[in-house]
Amino acid sequence: MPLRRSKRLLLAVAGTAAIGLGAVATAVPSVAAPPLDLPVLSEGAAAELVPAVTEAAGDSLAGVWFEDGKLMAGTWDPARAPVLSGLGATPVVRDEPRRDPAAVLDQLTVRTAPTMPAGVASYGVDPRTQQVVLDVVDGPGADTLARELTAGLDPSAVRVERVAAAPHRQAAVAGGDTISDGSRRCTAGFAASDSAGDWILTAGHCTRGSSTWYDSGQESLGTGEPRSAEEGIDVGAIPVEPGSASPTVAGTRVTGSKAAPVGASVCLYGSSSGQSCGPVERTDVTVNFEGQQQSGLTSVAACAREGDSGAPYITSDGQAQGLHTGAGGADNCTSYFTPIRTATDALGVSLTTG
Repeated sequence: MPLRRSKRLLLAVAGTAAIGLGAVATAVPSVAAPPLDLPVLSEGAAAELVPAVTEAAGDSLAGVWFEDGKLMAGTWDPARAPVLSGLGATPVVRDEPRRDPAAVLDQLTVRTAPTMPAGVASYGVDPRTQQVVLDVVDGPGADTLARELTAGLDPSAVRVERVAAAPHRQAAVAGGDTISDGSRRCTAGFAASDSAGDWILTAGHCTRGSSTWYDSGQESLGTGEPRSAEEGIDVGAIPVEPGSASPTVAGTRVTGSKAAPVGASVCLYGSSSGQSCGPVERTDVTVNFEGQQQSGLTSVAACAREGDSGAPYITSDGQAQGLHTGAGGADNCTSYFTPIRTATDALGVSLTTG
């Protein structure tokens, strides 16, 4: 299906009070180092570079993202630029005062716990600007809520944006779905295994409270109790018959789990929406799902529908990315997933590749 991007309206501009938010910053443009004669990278090659670039930048790291065939690596230290370019990344030297988005992220997490305010959609770091982006739901009270949550924070390190609708999880009651417990449907994610046998990964809010799951032909997927991760990590696992879980997603063979950088494209395969692809927007995002704070998610500019919960996100070269939790924004075109390594670690299973 065609990608429909979420339409966002910036709430504030630097030095003005566009909706009464005071000194909330705008997006800060990147300051690129002098042009380098570096080869064009595929998204897979860029992902391979990320660990080395992150290590080389050390505490001077100021964001990593993929853009126009280049792995961009922000740094607060100009002396690190030659090291980063030597690894194959394009350095972006920040010439503005150093910001600490991690500290802002920590403060917002404290201020929105234990129950997320209804007007908060999500918040997470934009590596391109080294700012925390706070998404608030458009409507009465949005400016007041934003002022309260950002009060006292470094105004250069936080950016407030409006979204059209709040996120919500996407399990639904319907028949003829990919997987169903008899009353609601979700989507099968990735195949996994452990010493107990084989599993199909999906969303935790699907597996909680359900003991038996069926495929679209109403055949039982297997015997045994499904697993759910601890509260706050929305992943679960359904036991299946040995060898019945294929390490493929819509014909694409799962070959690994290297995380795609911000800016790289990934595809959601939902039982309702089918294939929906878009670039990774942010990582380590905290999302408000009906008052429940869920952290560590990744946001993607891809559209999703009810029943897509648990669906897999994967790159074109077969790298598993994560499991769908929910979506929000205009037309539900900002989607959120739990990273695959978070999922497998929480459930004590290993991703099945082939």
